[in-house]
Amino acid sequence: MNRLQISILLIFIPLLFFVLLVGGTIPYFLFYVFLLTFLIPLLHSLISLMGIKGSVQLPKDALFTGEKISIAYEVKNNSIFRIPYMEIQSHILEQLTGIDYPNVALALEKKEDFIRKEIGVLKRRGYYQLGEIHITIRDVFGFFSFKKKIRSNASLLVYPEVVSLSTFKINVSQQSGELLIQDSFFQDKSRIDSLREYREGDSIKAIHWKLTAKKDVPIIKNFENRGDTHVVVFVDNEHRLFKYDIDRHLEDKAAVAAISIVNYCLNQNIEVNLITQDNKSHINIQGRQSAELKPFLEALARFKGNGALDFRFLIMPSIDALKRGSTVVIITPNLDKAMGVHGIQLKMKNYNPLFIVITDRENKTGYIDQLVEKRLKQEGIIIYILDHSANIKEALEVFHG
Repeated sequence: MNRLQISILLIFIPLLFFVLLVGGTIPYFLFYVFLLTFLIPLLHSLISLMGIKGSVQLPKDALFTGEKISIAYEVKNNSIFRIPYMEIQSHILEQLTGIDYPNVALALEKKEDFIRKEIGVLKRRGYYQLGEIHITIRDVFGFFSFKKKIRSNASLLVYPEVVSLSTFKINVSQQSGELLIQDSFFQDKSRIDSLREYREGDSIKAIHWKLTAKKDVPIIKNFENRGDTHVVVFVDNEHRLFKYDIDRHLEDKAAVAAISIVNYCLNQNIEVNLITQDNKSHINIQGRQSAELKPFLEALARFKGNGALDFRFLIMPSIDALKRGSTVVIITPNLDKAMGVHGIQLKMKNYNPLFIVITDRENKTGYIDQLVEKRLKQEGIIIYILDHSANIKEALEVFHG
């Protein structure tokens, strides 16, 4: 109750008692005039409130982080009265872009509608249940104020950014005495897939020397990938590790790192699994071709640091089903002794573990045990430290031996 309404009440009560005690034509006339002065704006406002209809329109297709989004909402006055003052609040774009847009104030004629479009740039991935705007109407004197919500069942899925990796250099080795390969995943050096001109970052070992001498331009041999190549990406999202994740920095970085590696594998026709959890649900997505990227995008758009299970219960049931020699990428914000043990056990079982440790140095989240890091490197296990502010492409395309 505002000051004006309190003042009205303070006038109404004494006037009512005066009319009841004294009576008379003039007191009753003044009392009725007083009532009508406030009753008519009240009825006007209530009828107008019931006549307000609206809708919210969002893109039907999923979008990527960093893309522009356009939303539109419509408010229509279906009543027979003019609405002298209406204020519209919409926080939809604020959720999506992080920018707070100002409220809209206007008067709306009878049977008139108002349409507004807002454009912003998507700040982060996620699944958003949207479609609510708040409307406030007031009478011409400002005596009464009423609020109404316009809801819609609209929702939006925002995919994480996919960083295009030209290479992802890791040490991988096969059994049966095959050579160690550093430049790419399980390539069959005996079978050339194609030839092309040299690009910055290409391995010197891949140069076709005879053809280079003929053309006087460095020519690179692209080798076929082995049919048994397999990469598994585990994303550790145990909820206790994300308890102090400010503004979901760790979540978002883990999701972008995971989808970028998956995308690289699919583009190389490498069989890849993404394994993580959603609360108590186990998520396992598999693909081999670039056309199969969408399920990975959807899973990582909804990805949260809400895993109910300890990481060992996530990784252990999956390991025995993997092909020997598979590359196991573990994305985690926690490199402690227990995680280090997992890495060494994988190495002993003839898998090729690789760690990507997500940190947020600015907010002091993410944990790395220096002794564990040193021991893993001594075992030949690669570790990438990926801070929230780091460039993923630069970090993952550089081999840390």
